[in-house]
Amino acid sequence: MFRSLFRSRWNKDSTIHFYLLQISSPKSISHISKSTIQEPSLTVDYLVNSCGLSPESALKAAQQINIKTTSKPDSVLKLFRNYGFTNTHIAKLITKFPQLLLADPNKNLKPKIEFFRNNGVSDPILAKFLSANPKILRRSLENQIIPSFNIVKSFLHTDENIAFALERTTWILHSIQKSIGPNVAILRSHGVPESMIFKIIITRPRLLSLETDHFSRFVTKIVQMGFDPLSLMFVYGLRTLLGMKKSTWEAKLKVYKSFGWSEDEILSMFRKQPVCMAPAEEKISKRLDFFMNKLNLTPAYISKYPTTLVLSLEKRTMPRCSVFDVLVSKGLMKKGSMGKALIVTEDVFLKNYVVRYQEDLPQLLKLEVLHSSLFISEPSGSLVMVDSEINRRILLKVIPNSREENWFAGFQINFRSAFTQIWKNTQGVNSWMLYRSVLYMLYLKPPEVAGHRMLDVLH
Repeated sequence: MFRSLFRSRWNKDSTIHFYLLQISSPKSISHISKSTIQEPSLTVDYLVNSCGLSPESALKAAQQINIKTTSKPDSVLKLFRNYGFTNTHIAKLITKFPQLLLADPNKNLKPKIEFFRNNGVSDPILAKFLSANPKILRRSLENQIIPSFNIVKSFLHTDENIAFALERTTWILHSIQKSIGPNVAILRSHGVPESMIFKIIITRPRLLSLETDHFSRFVTKIVQMGFDPLSLMFVYGLRTLLGMKKSTWEAKLKVYKSFGWSEDEILSMFRKQPVCMAPAEEKISKRLDFFMNKLNLTPAYISKYPTTLVLSLEKRTMPRCSVFDVLVSKGLMKKGSMGKALIVTEDVFLKNYVVRYQEDLPQLLKLEVLHSSLFISEPSGSLVMVDSEINRRILLKVIPNSREENWFAGFQINFRSAFTQIWKNTQGVNSWMLYRSVLYMLYLKPPEVAGHRMLDVLH
């Protein structure tokens, strides 16, 4: 019995103890023979030098395995590298499941890897999938992996779709028999179409990995709220509810009600855009205060554009309102159309609300650009670069260090003329790329030259 306990204690702790001693004080163990410390030392050394683990990770992994010879571990690593696993993949793989090094590569590992490859999973996706979930390789191929794979295929239909799902959600095979299958059956029983179920598995599979009774209660609740199972909002509503506690939901309802909303108005907006209940109570309150107390908008109007409640107040809503107020004051826009101006993309907003009127109202571009914290307005009408840390780091990649002080100290540019010239002659170019590109070109060339140079680059 004593020998058994000693052997168990040695296997668990000796590698850590001896390796730490070797690192910290080799002289203190000079009386211990090499044969005594050879095995634990070999395990840690192999994990560090052959598998790429850090010393700390190697010490932890060494508690789970004892490498007596490198023959089998070498064969395992060679197998993974033959399938395109990088050093990073291998380090991640062995850190999570060090026992793989002692597996039979040809009998236990290769048949499982070949199964995935033969069913359309490419080597890069396979490496990502297995390094994230290496314990899938200890499962039985015939009794677990193949049945789980076939269930996924019954939902996704093609090998290409399965490969895509594995790339996005590497753990999908773990939950398929236990929860995903039963939860899909629940959705079907409520009339959710196959096309919608397909989208959930591909894009939001975690929704289906929950405990079945819990999932069923929330599906029933979302149906009772009036969501149409045929609508994508059904999925968004379910995801939103599943993502918060009951107390959090009630706290958010209380915020809306404090601004005069009825429960029917809240649920009506929630059905249109469930994400309106996603922000924290403080953010919801701040946005409602701006819309209702400063802009005098009603719940009915806000409900028409519920996405506005999830947009950044400082970075998007307020700057666009500044532009829109100028257009309304000049009789170019009606106040009732403001909601649409807030929800369109950046490029559409610039095109329809800024560039269109820039000849008569040049200040619009300044108002729009200012929200990026990139510029301040000079009395001369020029724009001056200010220190915005994010964009500073981006721009410093292209601006030589020797010019940094002058650039951020107040280098003045005629931004508007160059930006407008480029904007009118290009389509489908991201506006932020234009901002940064124009700044760079203007730093090197006069405005009119910069415009032509940028057109050459973008076409």
